[in-house]
Amino acid sequence: MADTLLRSLFTQVLDESQALPGLLRKCLALGAETGSESLRSWARNELNGYHDQEAVPAYRVLPTPPISVDFTSGNYWAQGQIYDRLQLPLKAREGVPEDFPFRQPVEELEDLSRNKSLSFTSTGLAYAQHMWNQETDWRQHITGMSYKVPGSTIAGILGQVRTQLVDLVSELCANTPLTEMPNKERVDAAVSHYVGTQYNTTIQSTTGPTAIGAYASATAGVSIEDVIGLLDALSAEATNASVGDEAASTELLAAIEDLRFEVSRGSEADAGEVMKKAGKLRTLAGALGSAGLTALVSGSLEAVATLAMNGAFG
Repeated sequence: MADTLLRSLFTQVLDESQALPGLLRKCLALGAETGSESLRSWARNELNGYHDQEAVPAYRVLPTPPISVDFTSGNYWAQGQIYDRLQLPLKAREGVPEDFPFRQPVEELEDLSRNKSLSFTSTGLAYAQHMWNQETDWRQHITGMSYKVPGSTIAGILGQVRTQLVDLVSELCANTPLTEMPNKERVDAAVSHYVGTQYNTTIQSTTGPTAIGAYASATAGVSIEDVIGLLDALSAEATNASVGDEAASTELLAAIEDLRFEVSRGSEADAGEVMKKAGKLRTLAGALGSAGLTALVSGSLEAVATLAMNGAFG
């Protein structure tokens, strides 16, 4: 069993044609064989979705997407006017969280990712709409609000799930013969390291995805040039700071440059590839144990995620 299971995962995990749900189900079996409840829990959550009160891995939590607003003003009406959360009136903003978790099962995310663009609403947006209307005069009325998310953003999340899986399996196989089973402690440590920072936040429920056509690549206060500037500053800091041995420093600088190049391609870049490179950079920085450098990386990657969420990449 150990031979078949480990070899199967090891040979299939790098094959992009292998279905992600099937690989996760094998992780369920591996968790059972090794006694690792953490591996089983992660794989089960990815397959079944994360419940409202469960921690959501960092790669599933992105900045709140742009908000499409429909309104009337006298005889004038408009649809699909795009607002950033910070552009909403203060009271209305209370219904819109800063972070947007994607809790759906991977198979549902795969279906969503096939859309050019998606439209979501929530009880929070209904509250925001009500509070906004309280501040307008009788001639103006907000008639609808919804989040707008490019399908490529969902594809990027799926890419991150696959990347976590590759990292996990590679770590488990690194010093373990494929004919042997890694012990529980080794599996738990790998899951703890690669799944990464977790967040507790309120679910944003959907009312069903709707294709809405091409989405503008403009971002809310963050440009590609801004992100490139942040990555250049990060590269300079990593060069000047003490970040482990020479090999670790070289690998970190290479990861920064790889992400910078991909971001610089703008709409020609693949959103999934951008998020994969961002995930690799986060992992490398986290392994170095430098709080200051990790903070700089987090700020840069938050800006990258904002670009991806707003459809800057293809």
